[in-house]
Amino acid sequence: MDKKNTDIFIKKREALIGQFLSGDGSGFLEKHTSVLDEYFLTVFEKSITARKMTMAGSPFAIIALGGYGRKEQCIHSDIDLLILFEKKIPPEVEAFLQELLYPLWDARFEVGYAVRNVTECLEMAFERFDILTTILDARFICGASLIYTAFMEKFRSDLDAKHLKHTLNYLYEHGEKRHFDFGDSTYLIAPDLKSGFGGLRDYHTLLWYAKIKSGIKTRRDLEYYGFLSHFEYLSLTESLTDIWKIRNFLHSITKRKCDTLYFEYQTELAGLLGYRTKNRQPDVEGFLGDLHKRLDFLKQINQITFEDILGSTRIGKGTSEFRLTKIDGLVVKKRRLYFANTVAVLQKPDLLLKIFLESGLRKIPLSIEARRIVSEFLHLVDSKIKKDPDCIRIFKKIMSQSYWEFNVLNVMLATGILEKLIPEFSALVNKIQYNHYHLFPVDKHCIRCVQVINSYKDFKGSPTKSLYYSVFREVRNKNILFFTALLHDIGKSDPAKEHSKTGAKIAKPIFKRFGFNSTEVNDGVFLIENHLIFIKTATRRDISDEETAVYMAHKIGKIRLLRMLYLLTVADSQATGPKAWNEWTENLLKDLFLKTMGIFKKGELASKKSQHIIDKRKKNVLRLLKEKWRENEINTQLESMPKRYLLNVPAHSITCHINLYRNLKGKDFIWQISKENNSDIRTVSICGKDKPGFYSKIAGVFFLNNLDIVASQAYSFGENHVIDIFKVKPPKDKIFEKEKWEKAQKDLVHAINDDHFLDNALVKIPRSIQVSSGKNPRPNTIRIDNETSSFFTIIEVFTYDFAGLLFAITNALYRSQLNVDVAMVATKVDQVVDVFYVKSLEHGSKIENEQGLSLVKNKILKSLPHITKKGDE
Repeated sequence: MDKKNTDIFIKKREALIGQFLSGDGSGFLEKHTSVLDEYFLTVFEKSITARKMTMAGSPFAIIALGGYGRKEQCIHSDIDLLILFEKKIPPEVEAFLQELLYPLWDARFEVGYAVRNVTECLEMAFERFDILTTILDARFICGASLIYTAFMEKFRSDLDAKHLKHTLNYLYEHGEKRHFDFGDSTYLIAPDLKSGFGGLRDYHTLLWYAKIKSGIKTRRDLEYYGFLSHFEYLSLTESLTDIWKIRNFLHSITKRKCDTLYFEYQTELAGLLGYRTKNRQPDVEGFLGDLHKRLDFLKQINQITFEDILGSTRIGKGTSEFRLTKIDGLVVKKRRLYFANTVAVLQKPDLLLKIFLESGLRKIPLSIEARRIVSEFLHLVDSKIKKDPDCIRIFKKIMSQSYWEFNVLNVMLATGILEKLIPEFSALVNKIQYNHYHLFPVDKHCIRCVQVINSYKDFKGSPTKSLYYSVFREVRNKNILFFTALLHDIGKSDPAKEHSKTGAKIAKPIFKRFGFNSTEVNDGVFLIENHLIFIKTATRRDISDEETAVYMAHKIGKIRLLRMLYLLTVADSQATGPKAWNEWTENLLKDLFLKTMGIFKKGELASKKSQHIIDKRKKNVLRLLKEKWRENEINTQLESMPKRYLLNVPAHSITCHINLYRNLKGKDFIWQISKENNSDIRTVSICGKDKPGFYSKIAGVFFLNNLDIVASQAYSFGENHVIDIFKVKPPKDKIFEKEKWEKAQKDLVHAINDDHFLDNALVKIPRSIQVSSGKNPRPNTIRIDNETSSFFTIIEVFTYDFAGLLFAITNALYRSQLNVDVAMVATKVDQVVDVFYVKSLEHGSKIENEQGLSLVKNKILKSLPHITKKGDE
């Protein structure tokens, strides 16, 4: 093995990569490929083994496959080779492979290879289509060129004669499966640049199809042979150049083959690619927005490919003849909608909308030709369609026909007609919300929201799905609900302002333009301005407190608005992604909706149902405890418990808490630690005397002992006692877990008796923390709500998670002479929101005066660390 040759190759490659990363990226893929070719050619020319095999009558060809064959060699892409013999494969080939490949493997290159003769290679190609597509990209490097040429001619001949239909079927079916497996990259904040819908593999599929169909040699031939128009070819070249550049930078910063643009790399990539805000910070949203435009174009290229494949085979149903539809000017061919001709569009501009309605009603997609015609005739929207009442009615019907499985609105977005109808929507197109919380770009999220609401027409599924179905049926004006879903985030066009209020102002003239009456306009404006109130109240307020539902009923005002707001909230959460939607969120929203509806219908909560739950729970507790305690004692205990406790806590837990209380006797507290089923979480139930700062001191002791709090709830337990329930991660060293809990218990005794015992824990709270963010991180924020509850001041703390967070906040509340009665700890993925229901220790009531509220705010803010972005000094 010639180490010198390998060293020369590596130096040339590193120099080339250095030039690319410093900004000279012109022709990088081809140059990178050429450096590899040069290495293989040099090894082949210098190899005595290769010469011996050739002279002994066993010549061979070295052939590049896959991306290497296409001359698309990215920094850490695999190197795929075929060593092809005409007939017999001599044993000496093993020695040659050692010369050729071992130096590359030693240098940590990913090199895949196959050694075959022509017959074997042809058999495998037509048995396994993944091998067939790599051969479509095959490129001769060195060796016996006649073997390569003869093989490719035979491959081409067999493909045309025997395997054409099956191969095209594979391209179509494999493409659909790949899209299902990897997702729609144009919908994802962290897209797969290669395999997702809109990724590079969609371009490769077109290339393979053109090679199969017409035997093209280069990408340039896609235009020459009519697979793409001139404009489409130029757009394809621009899109590929940008995506390859991003992919190479991604390979560079991850130091490996990586095709998924994970969240953690996006800020660095935006900076490296020159995307900057006015403050010279990496403009991640601008970077991702441009990328999504490119991915969206590749997605359209794939749809062109699939349409052409369908036209070349008998995949699917339908005849090759045009069939007239009920709408004059529209025809169907091979399950695709076409305009009869362009003259029909000029004579009847409303066909530009009717074709989308027909598509939605019949579940037949537009042909690529029809999409092109829509894009070319967009000028008719301003002059002929916008002011036509019939066209407005057609668009409203289209909204009700957009589903996730069959996506009419997305096609309208891709052709540009949606923006023409609603110019204000243009500001949302490919707009990215840079956080872990939102899965989709804003435009796709809004369209997805409409699709989710359409799904409520079906009652099948979970019991909650049946509730959405019944509520949807009760909505009288579904058009305003659909429009509100489409426009609910229209205010995000201006990130500097609160998007709900901004969106309501932007949407008002849109509603008027589409012919809604004054009541409908007011409803739509209200829903957009308040589309976050339901989810915020459900997740940040104690919905067991009857006042929460009363507050919501007063805020919403009308049953029709409640129904629409509930459905809009659920659809918005579901369309945001799995980080915003789970069973817990779903149940909270459902409970709040039903309780608020009870206020409207009965003037009170559906108290019969609540009371039924409480009565049933009390009976179960009595049954579980009757052998241990007297019935009158248990009843007295149960009557002293708050309603929210009896509604939220299961009977077996209540019995455990009563046992704790009964065993408390003269102690300050007693606790029970239990293990969650199939979970590495401990539930710590603590019953204690209601002393000032008790909750805070528990949080401090857990922090002092490195016990991470996941969630918590605090309840009063009679007049003078409390039950605090903490979900806690166990100690890292499980062997000494018992000793750790014993130490924590002793520390809590000290903390209760010595108000300064936890001062040393306060010192450990960080004074500053760094967070990953594409923009400047959100500052620590304190919000005070004195309206929702008659008895408590509600304090919301928005910050980023850090060790000791709960202790820092609750200690500040305690030092402000406030008692925590209800605590709700939650994480909003990108930010923590902790909510506390508090009263004054001195007066036992909420804090009313502004000076007192200001002091509390400042105290909490001082307890929190300063937030900086990673990379800032």
